[in-house]
Amino acid sequence: MFRYSKTFIFSSGLPLALVNMFKAEDNDFSSDKIIGFGAAVKKISEFKQANKTVGLCHGGFDLLHPGHIKHLESAAKLCDYLFVSITSDRFVTARKGSGRPIFSELLRAYSVAALNFVDFVVVSDFERAVHVVERLKPSFYIKGPDFVNKTTPGITAERRAIEAAGGEVKYTADQKFSSTEIINHIKDNVKREKILLVIDRDGTLVEHVDFLGRDENWMGQVKLQKPVIDLISYVQTKYDTVKIVISNQQGVARNYFALKTVADVNGCIAEFLREKGVVIDNWQFCPDVDKVYAASANGVQFNPDFVKDKAMRKPSPGMVLQALKELNMTPGDFDMAVVIGDSRNDAELAENINAEFIDVNSKSYEAMKKEFSTLL
Repeated sequence: MFRYSKTFIFSSGLPLALVNMFKAEDNDFSSDKIIGFGAAVKKISEFKQANKTVGLCHGGFDLLHPGHIKHLESAAKLCDYLFVSITSDRFVTARKGSGRPIFSELLRAYSVAALNFVDFVVVSDFERAVHVVERLKPSFYIKGPDFVNKTTPGITAERRAIEAAGGEVKYTADQKFSSTEIINHIKDNVKREKILLVIDRDGTLVEHVDFLGRDENWMGQVKLQKPVIDLISYVQTKYDTVKIVISNQQGVARNYFALKTVADVNGCIAEFLREKGVVIDNWQFCPDVDKVYAASANGVQFNPDFVKDKAMRKPSPGMVLQALKELNMTPGDFDMAVVIGDSRNDAELAENINAEFIDVNSKSYEAMKKEFSTLL
């Protein structure tokens, strides 16, 4: 199903995992300068009451570059305190399209907060900047020089919002750079092999727990496996990757928990991974069991809604194919596929899709990294 070639291909898009090119050893991307929206409103109000001026810059700040840095440095000279609001991931994607942002909102906020002339950073989950200006009410709303003569509905609304808040628009006078142009240049000129990572969940991404989700306090049982996360971080940094997570979840068929519980557990794990700079492209799970298996499991009362003639459980390739369908991709889009797992089912799945297999059992990050390097 998957054929590997030593020939490099053009990357169809930059993976979100480029964030790991500067990842901290412990993947800690926190900063005291990154604050919530409510805290920002309160601080700005307090600063203004103390007769201090507050500047606000707003944008996606994806792939922080010299143009961003110079703009923010110049903006800081126009006010006593500089706040930067960063557009959340979902609205960057809505505006810029698939494959954007390159960095998650957490990592973009962390990067901007690292600049010593920026005082505070907030993540804005609003579609338009005007809503940020209306709520934060800074003294100055600071834009780049390319906005001076713009009269689009968006910038017009922003000018009205800052005036209504008793402030004004100020402009920096620095050279303009374009993140989109930089990203397009990299996409068009950097050749990277495209790899499909098929990742098992329980016992691989997270420590094994029998029927995770059965205990009402399951959130406390979710623990990422650091060596595996580090391996994924390494691979997604070096290659153009698509990452899917698949798991058999017969606990649903056994009436241990509902479909929603599985989705909630996946969402929890996804958030933990996101904090580590790993974003999964697609999640799949199979709640069903085969009729033959159900008949052989003495004493187990299965929910008949989840007993099928032939379930899509691993080692069947069904979940992999479904994930690719949802991603509008095919096996032929990849140079290589690798299954990362901890069980015989995972190994057999790799055979069934003609993929390589990495067994994570009792292996260090360095050992798995070395093993992965031998696949290429």
